[in-house]
Amino acid sequence: MLSRGTYYRDAATDYEALSVQRNAARWIKKLIKFGFLPDPA
Repeated sequence: MLSRGTYYRDAATDYEALSVQRNAARWIKKLIKFGFLPDPA
């Protein structure tokens, strides 16, 4: 890691799923705001 200048990434962790879990609510709000999804109200 130090010689290549990369960050540590645990092989057992699904980083893509963590990203989706953290950001899904924000993404959905933006999709509704810009008219890609109907407003659930």
